[in-house]
Amino acid sequence: MAEPFRSSDEYDDQAHQLYNEARYDAALALLRDGLNRYPQAVELHVGVGYAQLAREEYAWARGAFDTALGLDAEHEDALAGLGETLLVLGQLEGALRAFQRLIDLEFADDHELMLQVGRALFREGFFVEARRFFELGREHHPGSAEVAASLGYTAHRLGMDADAFYWLRRALELEPEYSEPRIYLANILYDRGEIP
Repeated sequence: MAEPFRSSDEYDDQAHQLYNEARYDAALALLRDGLNRYPQAVELHVGVGYAQLAREEYAWARGAFDTALGLDAEHEDALAGLGETLLVLGQLEGALRAFQRLIDLEFADDHELMLQVGRALFREGFFVEARRFFELGREHHPGSAEVAASLGYTAHRLGMDADAFYWLRRALELEPEYSEPRIYLANILYDRGEIP
């Protein structure tokens, strides 16, 4: 029986599912098969970049994101992925240029994208820069508990405990069952000797 025909979108969707299951090798194999059929499919190149980033194959990830941006210079996921990759490679200026490009292209209202960029900066220890992207997320999505919690974590890392308490409590007001900010807040209070 012949293999069923798949569109590039179907390759992308199936690979995304594998990626979410942390099956990066399988996702990468599927994406490469898709690229054999659809070499100009930007989303497939982006998917390869993220799969390789997850596998810590940073040079390959950078190449995949560069290829995607060569096909579509304004692709937001490729810009974010390139920025993340450059951060890991220690190229802060290049990463910040990629992230700034997202703002220039008016993606500051993309909740998930601002969280992604902020978290990438946070992971690499660039707390001031991370805060900027979390603030952009807050401006456009003031009801996001994830953004509020992220602002709290960042404020704590910056030594701004009053801000940290405010944002962590705000996250819990927005989503009372959100356990991460509750645990983080409890740890801060414990470290300060404020929990018996």
